[in-house]
Amino acid sequence: MMEENNYDKEYQELEKKIQHIKVGAKTLMIILEYVLDIVENVEGIKGNKKKTLAILLITKVVENAKLDEDDKKLCMAMIDNGVIGDTIDLVVNAHNGKLDLGDVVETGSKCCFFILLKILSDRKDNRQKNRKTIKSNE
Repeated sequence: MMEENNYDKEYQELEKKIQHIKVGAKTLMIILEYVLDIVENVEGIKGNKKKTLAILLITKVVENAKLDEDDKKLCMAMIDNGVIGDTIDLVVNAHNGKLDLGDVVETGSKCCFFILLKILSDRKDNRQKNRKTIKSNE
């Protein structure tokens, strides 16, 4: 587990950097870029502790964001099911020159799966809204 530092300073720095981004499933990887940039500069922790901090920060962003319930669930599923952790590993391995094509395909597949779920959910919501509109106009 992380030391007693709750990393409020890093979270505040992250909030400033992402204030122009609408948090959601479609922007989670962009936010992860900012998270990794901040975590890279934290002194006194290395390796898996940095990964844990990155996941903690992105989780806090999602928990504090004003999202509709479905988008929040999808973001949390991406975190809880390891998509964010796998992406961090992928970025670190690429940075260190240890990129495994199998890892790239697996991580990409997971990301595509969650984006597809979001698109299907949005389409379902739009169809339901359209049906309600049609019924109220009759």
